[in-house]
Amino acid sequence: MFDRSFIEKIETMAAPRVIETPQGTFTNQDFRRIEEKMAVTLTLNTLSGLVAMIKHENKEYNTPLYVRITSPTQIDVFGKIRDDSQREQPFAARAVLPQFRFDSYIPVEDMIISLKARFAQTEDRDYLLRLLGNITDNQSVQTKDDGITQSATIRSGIQLVGEERIKPVVSLKPYRTFLEVEQPESDFLIRLKEGYAALYEADGGAWQNEAMANIGDLLREMLKDTDNVIIVE
Repeated sequence: MFDRSFIEKIETMAAPRVIETPQGTFTNQDFRRIEEKMAVTLTLNTLSGLVAMIKHENKEYNTPLYVRITSPTQIDVFGKIRDDSQREQPFAARAVLPQFRFDSYIPVEDMIISLKARFAQTEDRDYLLRLLGNITDNQSVQTKDDGITQSATIRSGIQLVGEERIKPVVSLKPYRTFLEVEQPESDFLIRLKEGYAALYEADGGAWQNEAMANIGDLLREMLKDTDNVIIVE
């Protein structure tokens, strides 16, 4: 029969041991890493909310904090690499924006509503509102298309109101990034057909670079008095 001290010694030898290494803390059972708990990422919807959290809590994390402008609608904040080779992501921001269907024909009335609600004011936005408003106020519209420009012949009943040449390209500012920054202005092709209108993007996505630069400029200004924060575009 084994005495109690012998059994306790066997139990002690079988118990898991913790091993500290430069790569982190491990247990000898299956030699698995013991992960340190990290904070759950807090996601904000505005730049001002993100900046407030960074200012209030940046000393709680492995600084410097890296604020990465991932896209015109997404910002991710990371801490410095820790001793266990992990990197915390304490904060993020995701823009909440009105949706608009580019590159698709939609009813003229819906286009008018979208231009008013989902686009910042520009000279060409107002031009489109006048053009489309004139169309919906009349009973018949016929368009001519030579592949480059269009013209619209507008009739009310049997009376010919007139023919208006439509701008082939208009400059607009749809809400596509955080509302706290200047919305990028870019070119769109406007196309009309009976009762419908469409806007086609025509700047090759260059607006995204401008939007991200605008976000970076604003964040640098808002965080200029905060130590250990690096903006990365």
